[in-house]
Amino acid sequence: MKAGNTQKKKVLIICGGQSVEHEVSLRSAYFVYHNLDFCKYTPLLLAISKKGQWIFGRRFDDLVYHRGNAWKIKSNLKTYSYVVLIKDKDKNYVYSLKQKKKIVSFDIVFPIIHGSYGEDGRLQGYLDMLNIPYIGCSVLSSALCMDKEMTKRLLSYHKVPVGGFRVLYKSDTNEEKDKKVKDMVMIYKFPLFIKPARSGSSVGVSKVYNLEEMKKGITSAFKYDDKVLIEEYIEGDEIECSVLETEKGVIASLPGKLKPTHSFYDYEAKYLDPDGAEFEIPAKLSANTLEKIQSLSIKVFEVLECSGMARVDFFLRKNKVYINEVNTIPGFTDISMYPKLWQVSGISYKKLLDILIKNIIR
Repeated sequence: MKAGNTQKKKVLIICGGQSVEHEVSLRSAYFVYHNLDFCKYTPLLLAISKKGQWIFGRRFDDLVYHRGNAWKIKSNLKTYSYVVLIKDKDKNYVYSLKQKKKIVSFDIVFPIIHGSYGEDGRLQGYLDMLNIPYIGCSVLSSALCMDKEMTKRLLSYHKVPVGGFRVLYKSDTNEEKDKKVKDMVMIYKFPLFIKPARSGSSVGVSKVYNLEEMKKGITSAFKYDDKVLIEEYIEGDEIECSVLETEKGVIASLPGKLKPTHSFYDYEAKYLDPDGAEFEIPAKLSANTLEKIQSLSIKVFEVLECSGMARVDFFLRKNKVYINEVNTIPGFTDISMYPKLWQVSGISYKKLLDILIKNIIR
């Protein structure tokens, strides 16, 4: 923000979306909205319904119903629906298609849509075409990190350790799929993980212990994507590290450790079961392991050309670290690891949002 400019910046939070992570996105948006520094910023909201309708509102509670685990965009809204974003005379506007008029101007977008259509580069591409500034990764890095196969291949090329995997395509013949399954079972043994290549929040993910479960897991994963990964099960600690771009450079938080109380950290454990996992924040690690995780997190961030923010997830087995995946729009709920790790590293939720916005508006 320029010196002497006391005018509050308008932050348009885009949330919801058409992916299976719709409700999680609404929860994240709620906490972003209410943790912005209202002395510096005016929050605005654009919610995208599961059917793809864009709806604008000035107040979160006017737009979104939330009680317990129930989060949904309200029906019969007394607000603006069927809106788009436009650029006019170097200013950004929310524009009503019904009323054929500009509703409000804004300065910056905070995309908080998890999963497809929001975290995979498509929304970022739309904003780039309009030359609208936004928080987070570019089209390229968003698409790369969303695709778990491409993430692993690129990191492997740069000598970053990842677990073993095979890729199944819906177009593969049965013989091709069988061969890949047999390869994984022969090399890595059961249990194995099955997951959609481009999904998040553990949606469609299965931990399988035999061929029958493998078959069911593959069928389930193909419901969410036409590309599916079979991954090596790495027995060890699950470690997460938050990465943040600041005006002084890229920094990594203190890592956190999680121990799922379910068979793995699935969607229910993450968002529905309050006892779905035990957390150690920050993780109790040796100085050497701590340094290794933080430096690898920054390296991954740079290799994948991330910007703004990302969360890097690891497996730690006998002091050896493996990258699991990278989240370019991590959760921002009250229980999400990304803001929690920054809080124990000395950056409050409010300050974190301030840094992310100042990365774009200087």
